[in-house]
Amino acid sequence: MSQKRPVVVYGASGYTGRIVCEFLRDLQLPFIAAGRDKARIEAALDKVPGIETADHEVAVVPHETDALARLFEGSRVVCNTVGPFELYGETVVKACLQAGVHYLDTTGEQQFVLPIARDYGAAFAKAGLLLAPSAAYMHTTLDIAVCHALENPGIHSIHAVCAATGIPTYGSTQTVVRVARAEEFFVKARKLVPWPRGRSYEVQVPLWPESQLALPWSGTALPVWYQDHPQLENLKVLVTFADNRVLMEQVVGLVKGFDEQLRDLPREEQEKALTGIAESIQPGMPPRENRMVHRNLDFVVGYGPTAHVEVRVHSNCAYQQTGLIQAFCAAQLVHGRPRAGGFQSPCQAFGHRGLLGLLREYGYAELEQV
Repeated sequence: MSQKRPVVVYGASGYTGRIVCEFLRDLQLPFIAAGRDKARIEAALDKVPGIETADHEVAVVPHETDALARLFEGSRVVCNTVGPFELYGETVVKACLQAGVHYLDTTGEQQFVLPIARDYGAAFAKAGLLLAPSAAYMHTTLDIAVCHALENPGIHSIHAVCAATGIPTYGSTQTVVRVARAEEFFVKARKLVPWPRGRSYEVQVPLWPESQLALPWSGTALPVWYQDHPQLENLKVLVTFADNRVLMEQVVGLVKGFDEQLRDLPREEQEKALTGIAESIQPGMPPRENRMVHRNLDFVVGYGPTAHVEVRVHSNCAYQQTGLIQAFCAAQLVHGRPRAGGFQSPCQAFGHRGLLGLLREYGYAELEQV
């Protein structure tokens, strides 16, 4: 039996990667903290409480498929936090398949998730491996609410809203600005249908006194997961940062600005411009989240010809939830196996009730059926 540490956190020097390491330590899972810069990884790990008790090592690796595969070989699962995933994710997916290890990440960008599911899902299934992007807050937490709604007979259509609070990290902001050129989809009659480009929506979030500006936010992973669902015919997902209308308006403006000024530029010039825009919005790392401040409300309204249901998930600290979800999924894969291989959501792979129980246990979420 291989003695190699079973979990690799790729991107351990980033904000989210560091939190994943924190929860791996909490679950007593040995891990390799990997990335391109040893000093930055060690500096990040120094901020993990109790890191001196974690069974871990630091590995430096270039962002190349063969080099990554050599690092991953002998481990069981990779937690990939290196984004934007549409730029860097496929290299890691290829390396996982080559090395024979399960793949988790924190993305929700449909422009990455759709081609990855199409191009690699069958190969991962054939190899008995899990390919699970979007093991993170916003996607998994909202999916828990969708799964509960679908337990009610007669529900075939769902409107879902993620109302988050907080400030996106440097990496998240780099991803967000690339929404400007993305095609975004929802599910209508079990088919993916594009959202109207550049349109925003006013939504009424329960318990909030004023309406909020919401966007498809790259579509999220949920329509990809549910496009072939036997019960659910229609699904729309919108996202709002409920305490940050300025941010939402900036993203709306990004789409218009991209179409007017960047769309016809070569790809490398687009990348340079989008990177600069993101750095002007978030040049560094935000402070650690505060449970009393960073509260979220994910809610879904499900309906059918004679039935309806509303499910809310009250939660806090989105990035900490992501770290916990990643560590939990990694533990399930180290100690057991998923319910099914190939391209799967975390709820499909491990069960929505188990994931909700985990978030409840740590005080991050509570579900309410209205």
